[in-house]
Amino acid sequence: MTKDLSIKAHRTVSLCFFICGFIFADWAARIPSIKDAFHLDEGELGALLFMLPLGSILALPVAGWVIHQLGSRIVTTVSLILYASLLIMLSLAGSVTMLSITLFLFGFVGDFLNISMNTQGLTVQTARQKPILSGLHAQWSFGALSGAAFGGWTLRMEWTTSLHFMVVGLISVLPGLFLMQRLLKDPEKQPDRRVFQWPTSALWLLGIICFCNTMAEGAMADWSSLYYRQTLNDPSGISTTGYVAFTLSMALGRLAGDRIIAALGYRKTLMSNGLLITAGLSLALLWPVPAAVIAGFAAVGLGVSSVIPIAYMIAGRSGDMSPAAALASVSAIGFTGFLIGPPVIGLIADASTLSWGLALVALLGIFITIFSTRVRSTEG
Repeated sequence: MTKDLSIKAHRTVSLCFFICGFIFADWAARIPSIKDAFHLDEGELGALLFMLPLGSILALPVAGWVIHQLGSRIVTTVSLILYASLLIMLSLAGSVTMLSITLFLFGFVGDFLNISMNTQGLTVQTARQKPILSGLHAQWSFGALSGAAFGGWTLRMEWTTSLHFMVVGLISVLPGLFLMQRLLKDPEKQPDRRVFQWPTSALWLLGIICFCNTMAEGAMADWSSLYYRQTLNDPSGISTTGYVAFTLSMALGRLAGDRIIAALGYRKTLMSNGLLITAGLSLALLWPVPAAVIAGFAAVGLGVSSVIPIAYMIAGRSGDMSPAAALASVSAIGFTGFLIGPPVIGLIADASTLSWGLALVALLGIFITIFSTRVRSTEG
């Protein structure tokens, strides 16, 4: 394989990650509009939104098998086109039932796209002979930031949800039509690598580390803005400054992550990530003033930035399962953190205070550091 082909594939899969983040953020920007359009209360909205992670979870058992059979190049291409198309369909749903079904499919296809993109990323990483997966995840973060900004702009311009999603969907579909010829074929299937198999202890370890990380990330997404508002002592105000600091530092951490991984190896990088999460949350909780909270949340963003890319890199080298199946297994374990983390923190906050609830995130950083001591230390 020529160097030019691997570089072209690297740029193409980077674009896939960016578009995926862009689409997801544009969907998220319109959740309040959809709530108003269908006259949903908070409980009904929560039940509706649960359809997306439900679709993602149910996709995991079959995604690895499909990608193993068809190859990540084909599945990434088809999934990206379907993902963009389903965004358009979300705006066209005429009832809550149709919206629920479409949102379920949006989550289902989105997980196929996630696993196939990461599998393709590992294929390109092997061709380029250097870590690139953290940088690819950085592109997802930058896509999400761009999507959030564009979504906010469409709201200020008073675009309808249908027009907004139609524009984003069409812009996103077009690159997908040309992906196939620019992505790489996966390595030949290894006959001794299984697709359906209970995860090995090594994959369970990676899944648990991802679980701690996604639990922390979900907590920051759902509770950081409320905590920051409390530090301002302004119950009537709402500020996302702390969460913006978290998101930006996570994107920048992913951008630098590949170089850090190459220099330190997997184990030391993961241990550093866990320490950053703990230190950042401790600073934000022990010194509840805006500047300290912003700095602390930024440190947490750096901490969570490269945990999942590292876990995927290691899982993709599993000697027992195909890369796609290994990634799906780790994702299945880790993804539950997004579902469990926010409500658990809410229960703790309800029983005591939000500070005690967020203290769980600091504890999760300690767990990541401890579990990471059992991870192999190099990228080889």
